Amino acid sequence: MKSINILNNCFLIIGMLIIAVSLYIWIKNYKKNPPLNNSSVLTAKITRNEWIVFSVILLAALIIRLWQYGSVPGGMNQDGAMAAVDAKALAEYGTDRYGMHMPVHFTAWGYGQMSTFLSYCMVPFIKIFGLSAITARLPILIASMFALAALYFIIRKLFGIRGAQIVLILASCNPWHFMQSRWALDCNMFPHMFVIGLMFLLMGIEKKRRYVYISMVFFAFCMYSYGIAFYTVPLFLLIVCIYILVKKTLKLSEVIISAGVYFLISWPIYLTMMINTFKWNTIETPFFTMPFFPDSVRSQDILFFSDDKLDQLQKNIRALVRIFTEGDHLLWNNIDGFGVINICFVPFIFLGIYFVIHMLRKEKNLLKKTGLLSILCFFGIGIFAGIITSEVNVNRINIIIYPFIILAGLGIYFVYVNHKKLSYVFAPVYLILSVMFIGKYFTSYADEIKSQFFKGFIEAVQYIEDESECAFYVITPDSQFEGAYNVSEILTLFAQDIDSEYYQNKYKDENGLLYKEKYYYVNASRTEINPQLPVAYVVTEAEVGLFSEEDYIIVSFDNFYAVIPNEMAF
Repeated sequence: MKSINILNNCFLIIGMLIIAVSLYIWIKNYKKNPPLNNSSVLTAKITRNEWIVFSVILLAALIIRLWQYGSVPGGMNQDGAMAAVDAKALAEYGTDRYGMHMPVHFTAWGYGQMSTFLSYCMVPFIKIFGLSAITARLPILIASMFALAALYFIIRKLFGIRGAQIVLILASCNPWHFMQSRWALDCNMFPHMFVIGLMFLLMGIEKKRRYVYISMVFFAFCMYSYGIAFYTVPLFLLIVCIYILVKKTLKLSEVIISAGVYFLISWPIYLTMMINTFKWNTIETPFFTMPFFPDSVRSQDILFFSDDKLDQLQKNIRALVRIFTEGDHLLWNNIDGFGVINICFVPFIFLGIYFVIHMLRKEKNLLKKTGLLSILCFFGIGIFAGIITSEVNVNRINIIIYPFIILAGLGIYFVYVNHKKLSYVFAPVYLILSVMFIGKYFTSYADEIKSQFFKGFIEAVQYIEDESECAFYVITPDSQFEGAYNVSEILTLFAQDIDSEYYQNKYKDENGLLYKEKYYYVNASRTEINPQLPVAYVVTEAEVGLFSEEDYIIVSFDNFYAVIPNEMAF
């Protein structure tokens, strides 16, 4: 940690000096040779060499993401487990784990605000290959890779080949992008769908209008990916729409069709939000269900609904600034010292903003002007989301990370345009930081994160199922924190691949027991401990002393213990 901070500070100083020199050269030579004045660079067809470079970068990004995929992070995050369990129910019965038919929004921990898009994407993988950490995480990995490709083509259309290559290289080993692609969290589908939608939007404006309509499909998918999409995506589309109509880039009829495509796909989730705002009854259709969640409390996360708005605003701004500079210090979101984007690249975000604004002012091509405006709006809605969302962490503000990468990459490209040799300094800096990040991720970080992802708990739950013939299971409710029985339950449903209809108590197992009669999420101390009873336990260290090693097989899995009566063990 100390060494990476020292390196980052050294690289930060070097970066600031490079920016100063680049700006000096820019000002000195601006009238003689303004950058990007050759539009043929931007419109050139993709050559064989460009395809090779593009493919090599993407392949390298994929390989490092596939290394130990499914085993690092070890275990399973509780939200990822929930998404996977619901996906399994959807694959088998067309319902969530509670039996609700094709829900537009999931019930989550007994209330609303669990996005469904990731789970629906998991369905084919779980249907074909079964429930596992790999099948649960694959949709995020695939979406991440498609978004990297989309990022390349967005920047290529606006800044040319070199700019696109720089941004793609920066994104390929970006700490946030790498980490989120390796575990299943519903909200992390949001920024990928947005970037892919933006790519198709620019393609449609440039060439074929059908791509504009395709873009609306992905922007609509955003609405099913994360709650903050409701006050970011429509705002982005409104700003771009107004600009497009004013500049007559698209016809009014084409804009109307685009809006129709967007609302045709997204209206069920909008209606679901209205149902919960106005406390209407759940609406069931033959195709999907728009549920009412009587216990939903997530609206309190929005600034406008907080009790002390000024105090909350100050907290929100501080949290947003922290995301810029150091991340949120949550182990599953970023590694300390690296953040969401290495701090030495942060000044280049602001250089990139200046560069984009300058190009927007000077550019004559309407496609490029729309694209440049879109990048600024992309960044702007991220800032807006950070300001009005309660004390954001990386998950809540993930929509801003792609603009970070884009603008930082464009800042580096600004240096490249002004002085190519000066930009070569970034190669060793990037390489050193990337090697250090990957090295830490697969070593000390891998050891740290497995407890946050309940690796020991999951292994203990799997062990009592695989290695015993017990009819009853007593499982500690203290998995995430004391009394977190719902977390223990969802992790058990995932670990033991429990059928959703059995979970709903619709049938009995081979011992004639319903789910509610077989599984007990209570402390062992509250039960009768008798080695003659067919009861297996998962307990914490605080309770393992209740069991005699003469009467029970006790197996340690990190901070949890599987306990099986000797007579019941295989």
